[in-house]
Amino acid sequence: MHFKKSNMLTDNALHYTLLHLLKVALPSHEGARFTFTRSGQGVTVTIHEQAKIIITLLSEQETTTLLLGKAPVTHLPSADGKVEIPAFQPAANSLSQPIVNENGELVLPYDLITPSFFLLSRAEEHNGQPRDEHDRFRYQDSLAHHYGFIHLPLVDEYAMLLRQWIMELLKPDFEILPRQFQFIPTHDIDLLYRFHSPWQAFKSIVGRDLLLEHNWRAMRQSLREYRQWRTDSRKDPYLAAITELAQVEQDNGLSPVFFFKAQKNGEYDCQYAIDNPNTLLCIKDLRDAGIQVGLHGSYKSYDNAELFSCEKARLEHVTGSPVTCCRQHYLRFGATTLSTWQACGITDDYTLCHAEQPGFRCGTCHPYPLYDTEHDCATQITEHPLIVMDGSLLDYIHLDIAESNALIERLRQRCAAVGGDFIVLWHNHLLSRSYRTFYEKTYLPLIQNHRQHE
Repeated sequence: MHFKKSNMLTDNALHYTLLHLLKVALPSHEGARFTFTRSGQGVTVTIHEQAKIIITLLSEQETTTLLLGKAPVTHLPSADGKVEIPAFQPAANSLSQPIVNENGELVLPYDLITPSFFLLSRAEEHNGQPRDEHDRFRYQDSLAHHYGFIHLPLVDEYAMLLRQWIMELLKPDFEILPRQFQFIPTHDIDLLYRFHSPWQAFKSIVGRDLLLEHNWRAMRQSLREYRQWRTDSRKDPYLAAITELAQVEQDNGLSPVFFFKAQKNGEYDCQYAIDNPNTLLCIKDLRDAGIQVGLHGSYKSYDNAELFSCEKARLEHVTGSPVTCCRQHYLRFGATTLSTWQACGITDDYTLCHAEQPGFRCGTCHPYPLYDTEHDCATQITEHPLIVMDGSLLDYIHLDIAESNALIERLRQRCAAVGGDFIVLWHNHLLSRSYRTFYEKTYLPLIQNHRQHE
């Protein structure tokens, strides 16, 4: 693993990280109003001109050790007392717990800022680690893997502890307006059709349902779907699944987001054409129902501003309005993806999650601005971190229904505990064949029961 010349946080990085921590910790009408000063290895933060907090930062050597996955860890009870939270203590601070000093300042023994910055900014991805076959940062190289916190929104958990320590030890005159937890369903339309031709349908039904999966029930259902498709192509099961998802989610008071590819026949990895009449009608129906439609950037567009811009323009032509939100196909996010989005006018992204493992890649489940590490500044692009993808459960960690439900509930509870957004990705093509049972026993109950958790 290679590291940049210095891993010490700049003033811009400090402000960026403190802004997120305090917005989550102390949401109010006034917003996160604070100032900070540096003194040696420490930072003094003044909040609303009242409360002062002193935080000692990890040294440069300690930060390098942190990034190598070898830093000593202290485990703290979370603010709600339900989980253990890993924390990192600078050697320069010998305290064993937060205290209020003789000047009435809250002194913290842990560096909540440095690990939070590396998670939020994704700077941990820029240290020369090998990428996977899709040019993605590997979960196995992440801080979350090294220290075992992928199923915890670590930055938000720090913010909740910060809130607890401030309110209990300093007792300031702050008005806190806890943020409302939200469940946000999202859908990437990788495939719009199951059936393209009689021969392709034969291979799909007999080759996969019968010979590969030995599933007679799925084969019979596929035959019924095939006959319906022969009479009306709009009854293709993948196309019909979009309507089903939109309907059941809106019926249960949810506001889904659908991401469509904007490709044309003959382009790489094109599974449907944006200018096909059924595609156009599907998108129109969603928008007429008040459902947000975003761009599902094609496989090669994540580092190609010209290609991404072309696809965005095509989708805007279809929708008749600006397209400002996206998610990249295969969750691809590389060194130039952020600049591609910036050049093309994207304001909201839903890409960031490890395909290999559900959880909190960015350390947060709150929307927050992405950071341009090259220019050392926050951007105008808001990241909406993805927490669970169906394919992660099925294809990467191979969980059964009971195990999937348990993990989903664990992640949902942590999102609720910190007042964040529980964003789930469920593909429309995973509502049919053998996947139908998984949908009906995992995703559908999550939608139908979400109100009882609010």
